[in-house]
Amino acid sequence: MNGTTIPQDIRGSSGWLLALGIIYVIMGFLIIGTPVAATLAIDLLIGIVLIIGGLISIVESFLAGDWKRFLFIFLSGVLYVVVGALLLKNPMAAILTLTLLLAAFLIVEGIFKVVHAFQLKPLPSWIWLFISGAASVILGLMVWAGFPQTSTFILGLLVGIAFLMNGISMVMVAFALKGK
Repeated sequence: MNGTTIPQDIRGSSGWLLALGIIYVIMGFLIIGTPVAATLAIDLLIGIVLIIGGLISIVESFLAGDWKRFLFIFLSGVLYVVVGALLLKNPMAAILTLTLLLAAFLIVEGIFKVVHAFQLKPLPSWIWLFISGAASVILGLMVWAGFPQTSTFILGLLVGIAFLMNGISMVMVAFALKGK
């Protein structure tokens, strides 16, 4: 940084932030409009990323130096490739698995946030972390309760909502920066 504040640093980029926010909003609506396709795309993307990461690890294992490190890095790479291939081979089973993982993640992450909120309770804004944690737990329970019927679209829908919310927040920050 050059001694300016963060808002001063990004104020000059508010046009770009606005454009990116609008793109995110448009993408969010497109993803929300096609949640099944988005869910399938997420599965395929994760599978491809795991295979690429696994292949990189396998190649890297030959540079490890000793056999123990080689073995662990090599086996880790093989695991990545196998899991990635399974995601690509049977997308429906992968989507079911990813949905359960998402539900478990949201519930556990929400519980952590609620506990952390109570640790911050003397602070005036602790309630926002509590609300965020409670919302995560509720959302995780909703995903779990809808399983397996909602599995074909829930990942895509949530990603679409995330894109939409990110876009809206970028647009609002861009407008706030232009107004100052």
